[in-house]
Amino acid sequence: MTRRVRPSVCLLAAVIALTAGCATSTSAARETPTSVPTSASVTAPAGPAVRSAPGATLAFGQSAVLPATAFAAQGPTAMYTVTGITPAEGVPDDTTRGGDPYFVYVTVTSLAARPAPAPGVIGLAGSPDGHTAALTLSPTPGLAKCPTTAPPARMSRGESYSTCLVSVADEGSRLRQVIYWADTAGLPQFDFEAAPVVWSQPGQPPTSVTPSAG
Repeated sequence: MTRRVRPSVCLLAAVIALTAGCATSTSAARETPTSVPTSASVTAPAGPAVRSAPGATLAFGQSAVLPATAFAAQGPTAMYTVTGITPAEGVPDDTTRGGDPYFVYVTVTSLAARPAPAPGVIGLAGSPDGHTAALTLSPTPGLAKCPTTAPPARMSRGESYSTCLVSVADEGSRLRQVIYWADTAGLPQFDFEAAPVVWSQPGQPPTSVTPSAG
């Protein structure tokens, strides 16, 4: 069963992964990595940005407007542009723990009216079905195709940074989509846990959410 984890658990797992050993998995069933964009050029809208609704569906390379800090439903927003997900190489076994790793690439663009702390990426995860969140971690140091990227301390409107996350699929499962699934208030208009925002390849819609305008 694919892991469904709270972001606080993800952060703890990321810390553990950073101190883990460096042996790497050699699973014979692992998929071949594919070439996907690792960043995007994003322009912030001139006027107010419309929040993406729970259940919104996007293609890789499109942007969603989401909370700049997960679980802060009515706080500042930011643009999140997921450019792709691909099977990963070189991820330590202590991180994958028998699962198959994937690299998730996202560009984060500030929509703050004045310089503010950089938006975070908690709440983003790889997914096998467009609804279930796989365990998703910060990368361990030394991954050539998924470097550890520290966001700027503060960002102005329109400034972006690109980063990479590691999602781990349960054995036999494949991650084809990326979701934002943080339940930011328990209210329907902010309940991304019940109806995640989903990025996928064109022609591969998620199987378990209702499309809505992004």
